[in-house]
Amino acid sequence: MYRRFFTAVIIILFAFNTIGCSGAFRRKFVRKKDAADLEPVLQPDEYKSVFNNKQLYANRFAFWKAAEGEFIKSVENKRSEKAREMHASYAQSEIRKMYELLIEDKQKELAPLIEELSQMIDKMKEPNYIESHRNQFVRELQKHYRAVGRGFSYYDMVKFIKADDGQEQAQ
Repeated sequence: MYRRFFTAVIIILFAFNTIGCSGAFRRKFVRKKDAADLEPVLQPDEYKSVFNNKQLYANRFAFWKAAEGEFIKSVENKRSEKAREMHASYAQSEIRKMYELLIEDKQKELAPLIEELSQMIDKMKEPNYIESHRNQFVRELQKHYRAVGRGFSYYDMVKFIKADDGQEQAQ
């Protein structure tokens, strides 16, 4: 009896040793090392803008209008401070990009409105300002929104947008 048990154990051990996790079977599950860690070569290309300045102004005006509209809604509807700041900063950056696309005369007209928006954003960042002056602040924002929308819409500014080659257009 011991002899049969002993031979069965030896046969099972022999089978495990030959079939087990050695050799090709084990290599199947081991990650292969990369031959060489090569650094990618980055060569930035200068791409010419696909939009001319008139199209850029139209886009910037639409983006500003959407951002400031969302800013007004976020103040009215008591959204989070993070959402208000995000919409405010986006509206501010878009109106500045609009400013850069206009000729000097119109830039002078838009500059006070940019400064007014910056002052309103600074007020908004004061602690508890929105909570105590919400209605007045919303009215100021709406007034600013209408002033920029009326005075600097794309259709009114088409002839005052800088030429694509960087020189100002004649009026």
